[in-house]
Amino acid sequence: MFNSSFAITAAALLLAAPAAASAAEGETGSFTYQGVKYDYTAEQQGEVKVLKGSAYAGKVPFELRVTKRSVTGRFNGRPVTFDVKDVKPISSKASKLAD
Repeated sequence: MFNSSFAITAAALLLAAPAAASAAEGETGSFTYQGVKYDYTAEQQGEVKVLKGSAYAGKVPFELRVTKRSVTGRFNGRPVTFDVKDVKPISSKASKLAD
């Protein structure tokens, strides 16, 4: 259950943080999903995109490592892992703004 609900949020994170393979510095951003504001930095480290940030006004930290096939990391101290193919893009303002 936790991984399933987090996968939806992670999908929003992935949409909000487009790939920047040549960027030397990490990009920063934020978005709101289901009333929760997420602030993050995204940094490309070789073939891995690292998303670090927090939700709920900085009270809930997260760090995700995204490869072509999987997402692993921690959300509020809890381990999360799922396949990228299992993440379904959401139809929301957050995804429309990322286009």
